[in-house]
Amino acid sequence: MLPGLAALVAGAVLAAAPRSAPQPPPPSATPTPRQAFDRGRTAFGRAEYGRAIEILNPLLYPEVLLDSEGEVVQAHRMLGVAYLFENQTDEARREFRKLLELRPDYRFDPLLDPQRVVDFFNGIVKEEEGAIAAIEARRRQRDAELAARRQREAARLYPQAAPAVVYERRSYMVNFFPFGAGQFQNGERGKGMFFLGSEAALGAISLGAFATNLALYGLQPQRKCLTTQPIGQACPASEIDHSQEDTSTWLTRVQLVSGGLFFAVAIWGVVDAVRHYQRDLLLAGGSGEATGPRDGDFRFTLTPTGLGAAWRF
Repeated sequence: MLPGLAALVAGAVLAAAPRSAPQPPPPSATPTPRQAFDRGRTAFGRAEYGRAIEILNPLLYPEVLLDSEGEVVQAHRMLGVAYLFENQTDEARREFRKLLELRPDYRFDPLLDPQRVVDFFNGIVKEEEGAIAAIEARRRQRDAELAARRQREAARLYPQAAPAVVYERRSYMVNFFPFGAGQFQNGERGKGMFFLGSEAALGAISLGAFATNLALYGLQPQRKCLTTQPIGQACPASEIDHSQEDTSTWLTRVQLVSGGLFFAVAIWGVVDAVRHYQRDLLLAGGSGEATGPRDGDFRFTLTPTGLGAAWRF
């Protein structure tokens, strides 16, 4: 009897205990705009245009939920195509106009996109040609203003440092080179051209006279007798031909005089270059404008392999 009584008591306790309410099923997770965009693109790729409209339209209306402008452009594009294939031409026209407002230069590819879409979109482009030009002009103006604003902001956040002062170190040894090397280094182009031309001409005359004398008469000019003399009998002094010797002497004089003038002009150029020599030349800094040699200057410089020349133009 006791076991039966215990069972009855246990049943009464269980019946009196409060029952917990049934748990509602967990709500389905709401997709993010990015996930919804991916689903709409998948439906569009499967040609499920009604499903694509149902998913993509809430992402743009009544307000845009997408973060990226590229996604917004693609959403308008897919909606326009989907509406067109669903024979809702007014809605398709609206989406394509929105697309052109964002991308005035957007065009469908006749090789990749359906011809019906290409023709319909090109018709809208022709209708909105004036509006597209105005949109493009506003977009360029907006981009220019944005670039200017960013530049001003960058200038405010990162002020320019003081301009560096740049000097060119000139070699003192160049002053002792001929042909106006020192004048060109000092920036005196007129003097440099004078010494270059004068020394080149005098040097060419001196070398030309020496080479001509050596080629014609050798080291010792020949003397000829104007009359035929018997064998063993010396030619009288009055009958000796001195023409070759005279010409050789004249060429020697030309050689020596032009050579002497060459060295005189070269020394003059060295003295002038030393007098006007400045070791450091200010190229930039201070006023912010370069003060170095102007374009078109001919300059001599020392290089590791010898003397160099440069023409700037």
